[in-house]
Amino acid sequence: MIKRDVRYFDQPGKANTQGTIEAVRDYLKQENEVAAVVVASVSGQTALRVKKGLAGFSPPIICVTGSPSWQIYTGYAFPPIPGPTRTKLDKAGVIVVDAVPSSLSDTIEFSYARYGFRSPTWIFIEALLAVGGYGLKTAVECVFMATDGGHIPPFKEVVSIAGTGKGADTAIVMRSTFSSTVFSADSEKRFVIKEILAMPRNKVFYKKVTVGDVSIEEAK
Repeated sequence: MIKRDVRYFDQPGKANTQGTIEAVRDYLKQENEVAAVVVASVSGQTALRVKKGLAGFSPPIICVTGSPSWQIYTGYAFPPIPGPTRTKLDKAGVIVVDAVPSSLSDTIEFSYARYGFRSPTWIFIEALLAVGGYGLKTAVECVFMATDGGHIPPFKEVVSIAGTGKGADTAIVMRSTFSSTVFSADSEKRFVIKEILAMPRNKVFYKKVTVGDVSIEEAK
């Protein structure tokens, strides 16, 4: 049996970034079989903060940011990480993932959303939101992206950090897996969340908005 402290924040958001990093530090002090620490960071700033906060620990830091298609439905220019920040990440040894589509949003299914279609992927996302909020959904999504892109090995335990909007409010331990093996018949390859290290108790959900000719969902 493992006893571990879990941090539950009253509200989601960037104010929880330091507490989330501390939760990961506490975990890494006890566990040494972590293949990587994955960080969702659109601008790269949260990844830099995580890198500094986890100084002295061995797992590589993987920053997952927006793919090229995000500029269509989010308004972010590509690449979303500014040049000076990217230089800092490169010098710090942080691996940046910015060219891998997300299996939860950069898909034909997602494009159908403008017609009111709700795919099985949408139900998967809603289930993650119900359990852990937007941070949990994003933490899981970024591990799929990093694995699909070959930036972390598959079927290994990794820590993933994400948040609601900016910063971080969620940290989990999960098995890395490809999008194509999320529900594999092989129990050693399928998607599994091993532990929740930090998350907000109260969640944000979505409202429907239109960007150009694409109807999407945004946090509210």
